[in-house]
Amino acid sequence: MKCRFAPSPTGKIHIGNARSAILNWVFCKKNNGEFVLRIDDTDVSRSTKEYEEQIKNDLKWLGLNWSYTFNQSARSDIYNKKIQLLKDNNRLYPCFETEEELSLKKKSLLSSGKPPIYDRSSLNLSNEEIEKKISLGIKPHWRFKLTNEVITWNDIIKGTVSFDTKNLSDPVLIRADGSLLYHLPSVVDDIEEEITHIIRGEDHIANTAYHIQIFKALDSSVPSFAHHPFLVDETGKGFSKRLGSLSIENFRNDGFENITLLNYFLFLGSSNNIDPIKDLKEITNKFEIKNLSKSAAKFSIESLKNLNQDTIKLFNYEEIKEKLKNIKNEFNNENFWIFVKNNIIFVKDAEDWQEVINKRINFKDFDIDENFIKVAIDELPDDPFDERTWDSWTSKINNKTGLKGKDLFMPLRLVLTGKSHGPELKHLLPLFDKNGILQKLGKI
Repeated sequence: MKCRFAPSPTGKIHIGNARSAILNWVFCKKNNGEFVLRIDDTDVSRSTKEYEEQIKNDLKWLGLNWSYTFNQSARSDIYNKKIQLLKDNNRLYPCFETEEELSLKKKSLLSSGKPPIYDRSSLNLSNEEIEKKISLGIKPHWRFKLTNEVITWNDIIKGTVSFDTKNLSDPVLIRADGSLLYHLPSVVDDIEEEITHIIRGEDHIANTAYHIQIFKALDSSVPSFAHHPFLVDETGKGFSKRLGSLSIENFRNDGFENITLLNYFLFLGSSNNIDPIKDLKEITNKFEIKNLSKSAAKFSIESLKNLNQDTIKLFNYEEIKEKLKNIKNEFNNENFWIFVKNNIIFVKDAEDWQEVINKRINFKDFDIDENFIKVAIDELPDDPFDERTWDSWTSKINNKTGLKGKDLFMPLRLVLTGKSHGPELKHLLPLFDKNGILQKLGKI
């Protein structure tokens, strides 16, 4: 088995094409296959090395590694040989209509209630007519001649898909300026690299019908295809151009864990529940491509945040300590992680709790009774503190004041953190010695 991901380096990789990459990579990994990265940079005017490197860095951050990579821009000799073969076999033919002429033909067909299918008028040109047009400086574009048949394949996700070629226009493979459209280089590369499975967005379904005929015209076996549905927002609307703002770079900068994105985009729109998982092997074992829905998958940033929050809770200190080093953090130890991990969405949020820990609170700002604070100071146990200290301390305060429940715990929470909710305070005390807590209570 061999799969590929083929991004164009004309922009940042976003959740739409990243999902294709993730599906290909995990499907290939699960089946002990080989994953290849192809850079579709035939659009010279829009492709840049900067975007290419950024795409590769984003894929590496996601955890997707590849056996090898190559650029289409370096393969013109291979493409030219296949182009000549198709011309020799009369499967590529020159066309001379301008964009305006083609547009008029399309409008005429539509107004007559007919499908806007190219009429193949250029096939009626004689060799002399073709040569004359070329001698006059008219540059042709080249179309692939479809054979008359019903193209059918068993899509891994969609099931049986069929296209009758009488309802399809012969696709343009080469523009008038000599540049290649997506179809030919893609098929040729899949042949050259012996790609066995192609997983891509459902916007490519019509392209697949063309590609199957090109595979056959080049006397090659046809890979297996899977077309996953689009992502839509929570109202069911497509993201359209807004999808570009949801780049993998932005998710990384926001603080999402790469394992969260892998998990979410693998199981979004499938029959599997999206449960927090921190282990890539577990995710891979759980994934079954047949469980993906045929219908659009609803993307929710809030659901993604909730999954990231729940995933973070699974990490122990040893697994997270390197990331804690990347934030301003005086308390980079296991006790601090235990204190904060259930109350953050991103690891970087731990910095906010450090500020809470360090902040001096005046109990009078919260109308806390001074006698209560005095009892809390008097009953504070000797250090070192551990998770049992909280229960021991509050039990002693209860015995002296008779307070319990919210009346007992809320004043302590407010004076220690300045917040009415947050992590369990039994996890806060081990971060301090006795003098530290006395400072919080205003004694020192």
